[in-house]
Amino acid sequence: MRRSGRGHTPGVAADARSGARGPAPWEWVRDYLMMAAGSAAMAFGVTSLLLPAHLADGGITGVAIIIHYLTGLGVGPLYAALNLPLLAWAWYAQGPRFVWRTLVGVALVSVWMAVFAPVHLNPDDRLLSALYGGLLVGGGIGALLRAGGSTGGVDIVARHLHLKAGWSYSQTYLLTDVAVLSAVAVWVGLPAAMYAWVATNVTGRVVAYVVEGPRRGRLAFVVTTEAERVLRRIVADLDRGATRLLAEGAYTGRSRPLLMVAVSQQEVVRLRAIVQQEDPRAFVVVLPATEVLGEGFGLLASGGHPDAERDPRRPAG
Repeated sequence: MRRSGRGHTPGVAADARSGARGPAPWEWVRDYLMMAAGSAAMAFGVTSLLLPAHLADGGITGVAIIIHYLTGLGVGPLYAALNLPLLAWAWYAQGPRFVWRTLVGVALVSVWMAVFAPVHLNPDDRLLSALYGGLLVGGGIGALLRAGGSTGGVDIVARHLHLKAGWSYSQTYLLTDVAVLSAVAVWVGLPAAMYAWVATNVTGRVVAYVVEGPRRGRLAFVVTTEAERVLRRIVADLDRGATRLLAEGAYTGRSRPLLMVAVSQQEVVRLRAIVQQEDPRAFVVVLPATEVLGEGFGLLASGGHPDAERDPRRPAG
């Protein structure tokens, strides 16, 4: 969903004019409880696992950790202080609707960091600290995103560059992570930077899994002259539906049926076998589907909050 101007969302405005109902009260309660739990998990991973092992993370969190190592100041206050100018700028440039839940997320993370500051889990192996710290941080960020929240930081910059300059979220996250981890290598040490890279990658993968969940699937395109036979097998053997289109080959100029079918990752092998048995000369393309919602998969109503506009493959902050 793209926003235009300063906080105006055309689709939302249209819904308001047409009398569309907003989220139910229990959904707001659920979202904020999830944000509280997610921010607690993220804060615990940072203060109780990464900091005792003298490790860091990417983004604004990593900057706060570096300043903490250099000055001894608390990570929670530093995290909030670094986010405040970005939040003020986002409020002006992107509107209050985007900023509100981000502000709540930043405040919750900062408070939980202060609460967990005395709790230090210090495994003998720094790799374990990086792995489990990344796991908790990623799970926490993922829960925040599922609830429509955010941890601010690089998310704010990435969203602005995406809307105004066409940059992908991944480009911004990559540049900032390289910069932060390079600073970790200089001021904290190369081993710490290497372990921090492990933690950052674990965080990103966990965020993607929590946000996308088990609804990830595959989208298959099948060009075949035996469309009816393939369709019957898909319905009978996989218990899936399919969409039948008509495609024209650019080289031959001939028209052939094109089948589009969404399947789970586990069903790709069975689909391939069906097509091979019914039409060995078929042309098949299988693509990863980030999220599949609808009959046979997840419900559209459980797809998360509409304000969660970011690339789930990378952590916030």
